[in-house]
Order: sequence, then structure tokens, then C-alpha cells
Amino acid sequence: MTGATESPEPAQRNSGSRTERAPGGELSGPTGTLLHYRRTRLRNSTPGSTRASKRTPVEDDGADVPEDTRDHWLDEVSSDEEHRRRGAMVRVMDTFAVPYLWFRRIFAFLATTPGKLVSITVILSVAIFAAGWSMSQSSSSRQSDLDVLLTTTEPMSYAAHNLYTSLSLADTIATTGFVQAGVESAGTRARYNAAIDRAMVSATESAAGLDVRDRATLQLISDIERQLPIYTGLVETARINNRMGNPVGVAYMAEASSLMREEILPAAATLFAATSSDVREQQHQLTRPQWVPLSGLFAAVFFLVVAQWLLWRMTRRRLNRGFLAATALMLVAIVWVSASNFTTWQAGTRGFAEASMPWDSLTASRIQAQQARTLETLSLVRRQSVADTTTSFEATAEAVNIALNDFEQAEGHNPLASGANRAQIVEARTALADWQAAHDRFIVAMNSGSYQEAVRLATTTTFVPGSPPTAAASYDRLDGALSRLIADARSSMRAFINDGLTATQLVSTAVLLLSVLAILAVWIGVRPRLQEYL
Repeated sequence: MTGATESPEPAQRNSGSRTERAPGGELSGPTGTLLHYRRTRLRNSTPGSTRASKRTPVEDDGADVPEDTRDHWLDEVSSDEEHRRRGAMVRVMDTFAVPYLWFRRIFAFLATTPGKLVSITVILSVAIFAAGWSMSQSSSSRQSDLDVLLTTTEPMSYAAHNLYTSLSLADTIATTGFVQAGVESAGTRARYNAAIDRAMVSATESAAGLDVRDRATLQLISDIERQLPIYTGLVETARINNRMGNPVGVAYMAEASSLMREEILPAAATLFAATSSDVREQQHQLTRPQWVPLSGLFAAVFFLVVAQWLLWRMTRRRLNRGFLAATALMLVAIVWVSASNFTTWQAGTRGFAEASMPWDSLTASRIQAQQARTLETLSLVRRQSVADTTTSFEATAEAVNIALNDFEQAEGHNPLASGANRAQIVEARTALADWQAAHDRFIVAMNSGSYQEAVRLATTTTFVPGSPPTAAASYDRLDGALSRLIADARSSMRAFINDGLTATQLVSTAVLLLSVLAILAVWIGVRPRLQEYL
């Protein structure tokens, strides 16, 4: 009708469902749902029927709801977002509820006096075991490293020393045999071959204990092994030409000696210096006091003292036998480790340093003496002036005297020194003086043109009664004495390394055992106090 105002629909249409509003403005729910039918039924019921319903229960199972909408009320209980949120909370509670409960129970127990006692005991046990385990592992590692030093590093350095001295000795023997009248003797040839063989074996032994990453040292050994056959070939060529009477043999021998002195021997000297430095460095590192693990043992003793004070405050008992026994055990461990460290330090720092000093100086002086001997004989081969040999000889004599003085100084502090060492020193000084005198006569013979006398002085090794010793005989005596002194110095070095290794034995096992016993003593000591509360 015109002028009439139409009121809006009380129901809202949304996706095929309609929501009706009751006369009082109350929503009755979407049409077709159980909520809608229940609320509609209550509104349409009469007062009499309401009173009757109080007397007689009305079964409302939704029978009057259409079958296709009978279960729609389930969709109104919760949405998907709420279900996901509630499921996440359930999972969180299921995951952390039990640990949280246990945490609360443990925290509540630790707040009590028995809990405090247990906490103190656990902390002490962890501290003692950590200190003992750290010291045990450190001592075991040091013992292993000292064993490697004694069985691998030091023998490798000694092999480099043998390589160095054998090469120099081979060159000396080769030049001496070349100037001998006629064909060189079988003894000279055998000594030369032995020196070359020893050099080849020593080169292999020097590379046996090297790390693959040590490319510089491996390159030195490779250079020596590559050039050594060239040297021996030049020597054999010189010998062949010398037997045939060809003067070119002198050039070949001079070329071989130059190759040895300028290329092969410097490489061998560098190798020997590097390996000797490795031995000294490792020995120095392995003989330092174990400050960090030792501080852990002191910390464990400190914790034991603090724990006994706390135990006295809580239990009103001043002394605890178990804690006192644990403290005593840890003090025994500290004394044992300290004594081992002191012995190792003394053997490695003082003893080894005093033994290694003459080892280096004696080796260097022996090599220098061999080179001076080679230059002495080369002057015969070349028939040249001996002015250079004189300068070299004076420097060699000074180096030998310094090396002997170093050995005497180290011998005074070496408990392993014997009378045989002093006899060798006297023999070396005597031989050096005889060599100096024979060298002076050799120079006079060369300058006066007495070539045969110079050859006799330079090559004859037999001693003629009533005649002064020759240069060859005096040099052989000096070289033998220096060789024996070097062997004694090496024995002293290895003895000091072995002393350090011996001092570290049983330390690892003993400290760990004492730590375990200390832990047991702590628990045994706290057990009566726990029983009083529990």
C-alpha cells in the first residue's frame, strides 16, 4: 500500500540459513538448527504445559528436528581456530607438564637441608672428577709425547746428524784416496763405500718420521738424494781418469768436492739444524709445569675446605671424616704431580740443555774439521797454494777447542759423566795439537816444493816410532775422539729425556684413582648427615 512503511525482515539470510529474532529481541538461532527448534518450542508452550512439564519430564532428543539438520549444533561448539589453539596447548602441557612437575619437586627438595647437602656433595664430586680427569689426560698426553720424542723425533735428528757427518767423511776419504800414490787402497775404498751407504740409509731414516705437510724438510732430503748419485759419479770418473793417467781426473775430483761442499753439505746442515731444533723445542714444551691441570687440583681442595665449613654451619659438627679423607687424597695427588713436574722440568730444562749444547758444538766442529781435512788434501790434488787451508785450519782448531770446553762445562753438571769422557777430551786435545804441528810441516813441504813429503804427511796413517805423527794419523785420532764424545753427548740427552718420561709414568693412573677415592670418601662422609634428616 501507498504510504505504508514496510518493516525489515527479522530474519537475515546468509548462505541458505535464516536467523530469526524473538519478540523480545532475543536471537533464536539459525533456522533448521536444534537451538532454533528448542527456543521456538519454549515460546509457543502454554503456562499449563509449562507446569505440566515440571511434573512430567519431556524428552527432548531432537525428534522434531529434520534429519538433515539434527547434528548441526555440533558445529557451534567450537571453531577450527579454537580447536587448533586448544590442541597446541594440550601438546605443550603434555610435553612440559611432567618435567615441570619434576622440576618443582627437585627445587622444593633442594631448598631443604638434605637437598643442600646433596647439592654440595654433587658439586664436590663433579669438581674433583673434573680436576682428576683433566690432570690424568694431561699427564697421559705428556707421557705419549715424550715417548714419541724418545723413539721418533730424536732418532730422526740423529739420522740427520749421521747423514751430515757421513757425507762430509765420504768427501774427505775420496780426496785422500785420490792423492795416494798409485791405486787407492782397498781399505780406503771400503771406508768410502761405508760412508756413502750410511749416508743413504740416514737420509731414508730422516724422512721416516716426517709429516707429509713438512714440505721444506722433505725437499731438503729429496735434493740430497738426487745430488748424491751425481757426486758419486763424478768421484768414480775422477778415479778412472786418475788410474789412466789423464789429468782431467783432477778436474772431476775438484768438481765432485765442490758439489759436496757447496750444495749437498749445506742442505744436510740445514736438515740437521731443523731436526735438532725440533728436538729442543719439543723437549722444552714437554717439560713445562702443568699449571692449568694443577690449578684444577688446588681448586678441588679449596672446594673441599669450603664444603666442610658449610657442613659445619649446617650440622654443627666441625670435622667430617669423609671430607678430611678426600682432602688428604687430593693433597697426595698434588704432591705427586708437583714432584713429577719438578723432575721433568729439571731433566728437560737444565739437564737436556746442558747435554744438547756440546752435542751441537761437537757436531759442528767435527764437520768443520772434516772440511778442513778435505781442503788440505785438495791442495795436493790441485797443487795450489795452501793459504786458504791455513785460514780454514785455524778457524777449525778454534771451533774444536770451544766444543771441547763446552763438553767439559756440561760434564761438570752431568751426573752420568765418567772418567772415559775425560780421557776422550785429553785424546782430542792431543790429536788436535799433533794435527796442528803436522799441518805446519805440510805447509812447509808444499811451499818448498817437496810434493812427496807433503803427500806422505797428508795420506800416511801409520805411526812410525821416532817420527812425529802425520796429519792423516792425527786427524783420524781427532775424528775418532770427537765421534765418541758426540755419542756420549747423545747418550746424556736421551738419558734426560728418559728421566722425564719415567717421571710421568703412573701419574695419569694414580691421579685418576685418587680422585675416584676422594669422591667415594665425600659420599661416605655425607651419608650419616643425610640419614639424620631422612
